[in-house]
Amino acid sequence: MIRLPVNALLNFHPKAILAAIVLVMTLLGGVAWGGLSLVDYVSTLDRAERGTRQAAAFLEGHADAVLDGGAAALARVADRLEEGGFASLADRALGEALAASRFGALSILDAGGRTVFGPSIHPDGGTASLFQGADGALELLHGQVDGLDSILMVRRILGREGILEGAVLLALPSSSLHTVLDVFSDGRHNVAGLFRLDGTRLAGIGGAGIGPLPTLGPGEEAGESDWTVGGEGAVIGLKRMRDFPAVAAVALPRGIVLEPWSNRLQHGFTMVGVSVLALFGLAALGWASLRREAAARDALRDANARLEQRVEERTADLRSLNQKLVRALAEKERANQAKARFLSAANHDLRQPFQALRLFHHLLMERLKEPRERSIAEKMGEALDSGEKLLHALLEVATLDAGVVRPNIADVPVATVLDSVAAEFRGLAADKALDLRVRGFPAMVRTDATLLTRMLGDLMRNAIAYTPSGGVVVGCRRRGQWLRIEVWDTGSGIAAEHLDAIFEDFVQLGNPERDRRRGLGLGLPKVRRKAALLGHAVEVRSRPGHGSVFSIMVPLAASESRTDAVVPVAAGRAEDADTRLILIVEDDPVQSAGMQLLLESWGHDVLMAADGPAALAALRAAPRCPDVILSDFRLPGPLTGAETVTRAAEQEGRAIPGIILTGDTAPERIREAVAAGCRLLHKPVTPDVLRDALNALGTERQPVRHSRSSAA
Repeated sequence: MIRLPVNALLNFHPKAILAAIVLVMTLLGGVAWGGLSLVDYVSTLDRAERGTRQAAAFLEGHADAVLDGGAAALARVADRLEEGGFASLADRALGEALAASRFGALSILDAGGRTVFGPSIHPDGGTASLFQGADGALELLHGQVDGLDSILMVRRILGREGILEGAVLLALPSSSLHTVLDVFSDGRHNVAGLFRLDGTRLAGIGGAGIGPLPTLGPGEEAGESDWTVGGEGAVIGLKRMRDFPAVAAVALPRGIVLEPWSNRLQHGFTMVGVSVLALFGLAALGWASLRREAAARDALRDANARLEQRVEERTADLRSLNQKLVRALAEKERANQAKARFLSAANHDLRQPFQALRLFHHLLMERLKEPRERSIAEKMGEALDSGEKLLHALLEVATLDAGVVRPNIADVPVATVLDSVAAEFRGLAADKALDLRVRGFPAMVRTDATLLTRMLGDLMRNAIAYTPSGGVVVGCRRRGQWLRIEVWDTGSGIAAEHLDAIFEDFVQLGNPERDRRRGLGLGLPKVRRKAALLGHAVEVRSRPGHGSVFSIMVPLAASESRTDAVVPVAAGRAEDADTRLILIVEDDPVQSAGMQLLLESWGHDVLMAADGPAALAALRAAPRCPDVILSDFRLPGPLTGAETVTRAAEQEGRAIPGIILTGDTAPERIREAVAAGCRLLHKPVTPDVLRDALNALGTERQPVRHSRSSAA
C-alpha cells in the first residue's frame, strides 16, 4: 500500500520538471518577443510623426515663399483703396492693381459683390463668404478662376468710418505649390497641403479636409500619431504659417506607416512558431526517453518478482540469482545516473536553443562543437567572404560610375610602377609555377600613379588567372609621344567575337557556372573605367591557343629628366600622421566607442557627438578647431554627416577635412560627400583603410583657439 504511491511519484516527477521547463521557456520567450514588438510599434509611429512634422515644415516654407509676394502686393492695393476709396481706382490704385496682377489674378469687388476690376473669381462659399467678418485682416479661401483651382487671398475694404465698402481678391493658382506637393503624391492616399485654421483645404493632394485642427500659434508645429482623415487613422505633422492664417499639413495613413512593422511582426510570428516547434520537438525526445526509463523500471520490477519465485522454487540457484540481482541493481543505478545526467543536460540544452534564437545568427555559429556543424559554419564564412569581395568590387565600380574620382595627374617614373606591380604578383605567379618577367623602361609619363598601378594590377591578376602554364611578361614600347605598357600571357587566348564583351560587367569567358573562386568578372570593366577617367587607351590582341596581350597607352611627360618624382603606389602605406584632434559624429554607441578606442590607440585626441547639433556645440567648446571630422552619413536630427561638415566649416570660418562613413552605395551619396569636400568610405571599413584615409588628409595642426575673455 506504500510502494505504489512512491513509484507513481517517481514516474511523474521527471516529466513534470520537463513540462515545467518547456512551459516557462515558452512563456518567457513570448513575453520578451511581445515586449520588443510593442517597442518597435511605438518607435515606428514616433519616426513617422517626426518625418511628417519635418515634411510639414518644408511645405510651410515653400508656401510662405509663394504667398509672401502676393500678400504684399494685395496689401498695397487695399491700402490705396482704403485711403482714397473706390474713386481713387482710376488714378492711384489702378497702377498698384496692375502691378499686383503679375502675382496672380487680381479682382476688386464693391460692397454689393459686383466685380469692379479684374476677372470673375468664384469662392467655394460664394461671393457672400468674402464679406463675412467685420475687420480688414487678410484671409485665405479656396476658389476657381477660369476653371482652375486657386488660393484666394482676401482683404476687405473698410471706409474711414469702418463701413464695409468692398473687397480685394488675389487668386494664386494651386499649381504653384505642386512642385513640393508632388513629392508627397505616391498614389497611396497620402494627404498633404495648405489648410485653413478650420481644417478646410486650400491646396494640396488627398482629401478636401483634415478635420478640426489644434490651436497653434504662428510658427508653431505639432504632430499626432492617432489622427483621423476621411474615417481612416493617420499620422500627421502640422506647421502654422507665421504671416498667414493657414496651416501646412502632411498626413500618412497609419496602415502604410505600420506596414513595415506588420511585416516584421509576421516574420516574428514565423520565427516564434519555428522556435516553439523546435522546443516541443526536444521536449518530445526527452519525454520518449523518460518513457523508456519507466519501461526499464517496470521490467526490473518483473525481474525481481520472478527472482522471488525462483528463490522459493530453487534454493540451489540462490547465489546465482543474488549475483544477477546485484547486476540488475547496478544497471538500475546507472539508469538513475543517466536520468540525472539527462535532466541536467536537458535543462541546459533546452535553454541554449532559446537563448541562441534571441541572439544574432553568427553567435550560434561560434558555439557549434561538432565537426560537421563547424564545416557548415566555415562554408558560411567563405560565402560571406565572397560576398564581401563582391561588395567591395561593386563599390569601386559605383565610385567610378559616379564621376567623382579626381585623378592626381603628375610626372610618374614607369619603372617604379612596374616594380610595385611585380612585387605584388610575384608570389601569386610562383604559386602557379608561372614565369613572371617585368622589363622596366627609363621614362616618365603623365598619369595618376595609384590608378595606373591598380589598372596594371587588374590586368596582371587576369593574366595569371587565365594562364595555366608558361608565363606573363610586362614590358613597354615607345610610340611617338605615347608609351605603350603591355601585359603578355601564354593563356588559351580569346576569340575575336568576344574581345569587346570581356570589358562588360560580370562577363567571364569559360566560367558559365559562375565559380566565385575564379573572380567576379569586374576586373577588366574597372580597367576600362579607370582608363576613360585618365584619358588612356586600352587595347587587346589575342590569338586563340597562343595567348593575349593587353596594352595601356600612356602619354609621355614633357621632360624625362626628372628622377626625384614621388609616386604613391597601391602596395605602399603612408606614414602615420602626427597626433590630431578628431571629432567623431556617430549615434550608435557601440560603433562610436569602438572608433574612439581605435583612434586613441593610434595616439589621436577624440571628441564625441551623437548628431549634427551636438557636433557644432562640441566644436564651440573645444580648445581648438579639430583637424578631422569623422561622421556617419545618416544621423538623427536635421543634419546629415555631409551637412554637419559644411555647417562646421561655416561656424569655424575655415574648411575642416571630413571623412563620411556610409553603407549607401548610391552615386547620389557619393556626389553629396564630394560636394561637401569630404572623403567617402563605405562600410565595412577596415582599420587600414581608415588609417590611409586619415594620412591622405595631411598633417596640418590647427592652433589652440583663444579664450572668449581674451578675444573680447
